[in-house]
Amino acid sequence: MSQKLNKSSTATAVRPPQPLITFIGSDKGGVGKSFITTVLADLMEVDAIAATIVQIDDQNRLPALYPGRVTTVLPASMDDLRRDPTAIVAAFDPFYSAFERALTSMAPMIVDIGGPQQTVIEEYLALVDLDADLIEAGVAARWLIPTTAEPEAMRAAVRTAHAIGRILPSVTRHIVLNRRDGPFRFYPKAPADLLWTSGLEPLCAELGTIDIPAIAPGSWQPFEAAGKRPIDVVAAEIDDIRSWTGRSRPAAKVLRGDVAAFLAAAKLAMANINSIQVEAADGC
Repeated sequence: MSQKLNKSSTATAVRPPQPLITFIGSDKGGVGKSFITTVLADLMEVDAIAATIVQIDDQNRLPALYPGRVTTVLPASMDDLRRDPTAIVAAFDPFYSAFERALTSMAPMIVDIGGPQQTVIEEYLALVDLDADLIEAGVAARWLIPTTAEPEAMRAAVRTAHAIGRILPSVTRHIVLNRRDGPFRFYPKAPADLLWTSGLEPLCAELGTIDIPAIAPGSWQPFEAAGKRPIDVVAAEIDDIRSWTGRSRPAAKVLRGDVAAFLAAAKLAMANINSIQVEAADGC
């Protein structure tokens, strides 16, 4: 089970170009946005791309995992911003500065958005008309909308997809199906099934999906607790795995193999969506 990603083969393979800007956001917390950010950043690193990260949140995990590569933006509450409309522009100045640096360097940037901040950044992006800036610069951008199989997460993904389609019509949107909490299969005619069949499933067909598999139960938590990234685990020696987790040699091999299998599946899912030419949507 101790499979590893082949860096040499990915370095020489012909790959579709990465969008310059990748937003990862939905207004439901707890759907794995920061974990997906980590996976995406690590997969870029396998391809020798050191993406910068903008975090619209107050979590400490991403800055700890990627020291020197994370810009943190902490906007005030929406009520505060509405009392002073110019405050929202000032609050997001660090984001826009990072955006300008990405346009200059052409180095990919990932924007990780905390659930409570989703509506705030939507307000900001509409206010400054970032879509016009993207079009003028001629760069590709995408918005990844993660969801689990939980009804509130699916409902939030549908709302976010529609909102981003209106605010950033030039940006490609994809639904990220995070199977962490189980498959997207529901009892027929149950509320979750109706939400899936009438709301999220049609969007998946229209926008395209990135299917993120679940890691085997218990295989990722020890590494998360140790402050490790997926790429750290895949590249580690078994003695390092044992040191981080306190597990036996056979168990350490299984843990590393499970994470390697997950990362390989996630890499394939990302590659598949990159290779699909999705027509620019003008709202849905």
